[in-house]
Amino acid sequence: MNESLTVAELRARLDRLDDGAVLRISDHDYERLFGINEVAAAEVARLARKHHCVSVPGEGSVYFRKSNSDAYGSAELVQDAPSVSC
Repeated sequence: MNESLTVAELRARLDRLDDGAVLRISDHDYERLFGINEVAAAEVARLARKHHCVSVPGEGSVYFRKSNSDAYGSAELVQDAPSVSC
């Protein structure tokens, strides 16, 4: 949990990710920032796409993985890279 995490800081961290890198935020931070309904899930997916990432819910966390849209011309994922955590 990162009480100081804001949507603006999340955007900045997503922008700094290298291709294939993963950023993890806790479910608590996800719920605090976005809520817990279908609209929130769609908003997170849209935020991820804007930053060339995909969002994936996991056990106790939500993961954002940076895609390499330049290499594929789409949101295809690239080979695994070291993960980054909030």
